[in-house]
Amino acid sequence: MTGLMGDPMNTDYLAKIRGSVNLYTKRKTSNVLEGGFRSVFRGRSLEFDDLKEYDFGDDVHDIDWKSSSRTGKILVRRYVAEKKHNVLFVGDTGVKMSGHTSALQVKQEVALTIFGTIAYLSDRQGADFSLIYGTEKGMRMNPFRSGTGHMETMLYEYRRDMIKNGTTEAAKVLEKCAEQIRKKMVIFLITDLPGAAAVTEKLARKVTVNNDLLIFCIDDAWYFGREVYDLSRGRYENPFFLGSRRLRAQEEALREGMKKQIRHICSRNKINLAVVSREEDILDETMKLFERYRNGIYG
Repeated sequence: MTGLMGDPMNTDYLAKIRGSVNLYTKRKTSNVLEGGFRSVFRGRSLEFDDLKEYDFGDDVHDIDWKSSSRTGKILVRRYVAEKKHNVLFVGDTGVKMSGHTSALQVKQEVALTIFGTIAYLSDRQGADFSLIYGTEKGMRMNPFRSGTGHMETMLYEYRRDMIKNGTTEAAKVLEKCAEQIRKKMVIFLITDLPGAAAVTEKLARKVTVNNDLLIFCIDDAWYFGREVYDLSRGRYENPFFLGSRRLRAQEEALREGMKKQIRHICSRNKINLAVVSREEDILDETMKLFERYRNGIYG
């Protein structure tokens, strides 16, 4: 758990996010999330989605007799549900979030910009969204609502609570969500490299049985370098160890092993993953993540 001390905080999140999204959409497309959340939600509406073979309990009024006669199988029509999508953000917390990324940006600021960017895009598509994270007193969860006012409130609450001690790990918060929230959701996990590695195969299966999961992994600062500050122990590391090539090689191998494990679990459980280290890359990485999500490309 390392970082550099003394970076100023940018607190005008909504204006910054709105400006970057509007600039991006002028260059790219005016509807960056079109179709992005379709896969989780099925139900009765006017918009036809696809056909599937009849199962016990399906509504007989949905049988497509013409298609059934052509294929020799009883097929029923499925529709995109006429309801707002539920987007849940699971945010990481703890003093580690005051550390730095591999690009030497503050992890707290990167996490806030990730949340704000996706929440803003979700709101433009009419989704209801909520944020849950661990605090010193347990887990804090906001109700599912829409609107920039709702988003801004959560941004400042998340910033206020993010770097306090005694918080619940993001993977444990994610597990509680899978166990206790019954509605189908698109879930965004915002965490760092160790937090993403804590999502086990068992947890991934539990979450994705009813929900879609997308992970934003904030790439941590390297342990070796000049003036590395250990946040857990509250002191700078001994410069003698920071120049060791052997220890640097071990850290590289450890990080690559963690990333390989994360991608393997994501691929097996149809989870989308993005790794970011700079605020400037968040919007581009978000668009790439949604594109892979729409095309069923995982890991």
